[in-house]
Amino acid sequence: MAKVGWEEIYKKNPRERLKKEKHPLDIIYELDNLIKRGYEDVPEEDLVRLQWYGLYHDKPRVGTFLLRIKIPAGKLSPHQLLAIGKLAKRLNNYAELTTRQDIQLHYVKLQDVPQILDELKNAGLFKVGSCGDTVRNITCCPVAGVDEEEIFDVSECIESLSSFFSNPHNREYFDLPRKFKITLSACPYHCNYPEFHDLAFVGTLKNGKEGFAVWVGGGLSSTPRIARPLGIFVEPERVLEVAKAVIDIWREDPENRKSFVRARIKYFVDRIGVEKFRDLLIERLTFSPELMDKEPKPIGKNFHEGIRKQKQEGFYYITVPIPVGRISGDQLIGIAELAGERNLEIRLSQRQNIILVNVLEESIKDVVKGLENLGFSLKVNKARYLSIACTSDPFCNYSVGSAKETLLEILDYLEEKFGDIGDILIGSDGCPHACSHHWLNDIGLQATYIRHPDGRVESGLNIILRGGYGKEVGIGKILVKRATIEETKIYLENLIRAYKDSRVDSFVKFVRSLSDEELLSIMKGEKKDMECEEKGIKVKMMGPLTKLTGGIAEIWIDAKSITIKELIENIDKLYPGFRKKILNEKGEIKSSINVFVNEEDIKFLKGIHTEIKEGDEVQFILALAGGVS
Repeated sequence: MAKVGWEEIYKKNPRERLKKEKHPLDIIYELDNLIKRGYEDVPEEDLVRLQWYGLYHDKPRVGTFLLRIKIPAGKLSPHQLLAIGKLAKRLNNYAELTTRQDIQLHYVKLQDVPQILDELKNAGLFKVGSCGDTVRNITCCPVAGVDEEEIFDVSECIESLSSFFSNPHNREYFDLPRKFKITLSACPYHCNYPEFHDLAFVGTLKNGKEGFAVWVGGGLSSTPRIARPLGIFVEPERVLEVAKAVIDIWREDPENRKSFVRARIKYFVDRIGVEKFRDLLIERLTFSPELMDKEPKPIGKNFHEGIRKQKQEGFYYITVPIPVGRISGDQLIGIAELAGERNLEIRLSQRQNIILVNVLEESIKDVVKGLENLGFSLKVNKARYLSIACTSDPFCNYSVGSAKETLLEILDYLEEKFGDIGDILIGSDGCPHACSHHWLNDIGLQATYIRHPDGRVESGLNIILRGGYGKEVGIGKILVKRATIEETKIYLENLIRAYKDSRVDSFVKFVRSLSDEELLSIMKGEKKDMECEEKGIKVKMMGPLTKLTGGIAEIWIDAKSITIKELIENIDKLYPGFRKKILNEKGEIKSSINVFVNEEDIKFLKGIHTEIKEGDEVQFILALAGGVS
């Protein structure tokens, strides 16, 4: 089979064309001119290029941006957190902690970007590539270097990787087929989720020697994959070489650039297989890695909540619960000042919390009191401590609901019914991108819409069960589709009550021990009339395209077998004007729109004459669109 040519790639994938025409890193030199032109006159391609500096459109797309600050391993000094807090205070006194140890600001106007970037530079926080087709923030166990149980300290490895992949002089690594997520840790609990990363270095000991197992090809979104072990052992000083080689194998193959949706490395590993990928990697390395006897396994599920001893004698770390990752600029300033007064280091956790490190034993009470004065109590239930929610409404253009408000509402309800629901963790997402891992949490919630026969539209949720992290790793399954939020509360109440009555020692074990029918029966209060599957052809409108369907992100067309052209005509009957927005004057799909059938680009099939059948999934997505995870 002939390899795809670059001209074909530029024609089929507009995102590759815009990177070829102007390297996204160079947009920084045009920033002053873009500001003079005014937001309305800035080409969409240039707005996409701004992603390389951490800027995405806020919702609605009317001129304000999200700014994601890249914070390797989530490590901050008090001075740095203070700088972020002051920025957040100016920007509507609001910030968010992400599930990748970043901090996000909102309400950023284009004309304010140069000053904001200068302030970040002055604080040592200007790490390029927090968004775009780059190596994203490199994550780690948030208490690396201080946790009593860590296998060894990986701080130097993190610094080596971050310094290289955030350096704009290494331009080839800022032109990747898609985003690339690396994690590295020696946490025995695998709290950093190596299972779903593009590349994971998993700390272990081999014959008493420190090093890493290497896993590749994990990922979530709408097609989740668990990372595949390569079966090799890499010593700490070899980590950067291995990371570069893994990325080079993937980025240098033009086949990985022809489809924006299928450009992630997980699809490449699917296509060539783990053994072939390992062979290609070993060919590139300057050393012969040892083979692994067995892959490291986590010793349990642990996200370092609470107050815990450090391995440094007399010191403790304190994890501060930040509900759904929302925090004000005033609170960030307060934590920074508290940490500065006591010479503490700050860490950000993947569970959207803040961790204060190097707290003297005799200072614990005073620090806890200081946190309480800022509005943070450590006396919260574990589920509230560790459940997570994505950005979602009102900011994310892909979101069809508010994941944060939904999670808080459901936690309030469950705590009212049970008090403490134990170690059940909930991941709440506003769209299929799975930024808050709805596939892997004990309970996953994904926002959707419910369309009633009378035309009313209501917010709803898909409920995902059987997912798990670490020792219980597994991809969940959607058990309930389009439940109302009120129905979801009752379903989860019934399910958790049954779990507590069962005396099974983990929620994951409980739900995995039951069939779909049994779980549905429990959630419905023994009623079995809920259908698990829809009939017909599933159609997804991604991101801003939902405005063509009245805000509906997921619709079903009742048909056994039709073409894409006929599908568009059917949708146009439901939402007049849809056809005109999707097709050009020649009756072909507009170049600004990509259409995928079961993740295959119809450009490589039969175009609008591609046949689809009941059970297929069709996605409509903007050709220049990018995810926000």
